[in-house]
Amino acid sequence: MKIISWNIRGLGSRNKRRVVKEFLRLQNLDVVMFQETKREVCDKRFVGSVWSVRNKEWAALSTCGALGGILIIWD
Repeated sequence: MKIISWNIRGLGSRNKRRVVKEFLRLQNLDVVMFQETKREVCDKRFVGSVWSVRNKEWAALSTCGALGGILIIWD
């Protein structure tokens, strides 16, 4: 099982999400954990913009103002 935990410092930029998605694709991971997403809402479309695995599930904790945000995605 391959797991990564990453303080991402925000996932608001489309270009950053593209780079992250490509990196994760190359790593062939089972679980991805992001801290400091700075996202209030993590829906199916957003999660898909970060990780391309088809059968994924996720759990998220929203930000508190400009701080925080946790996203965990697994296959």
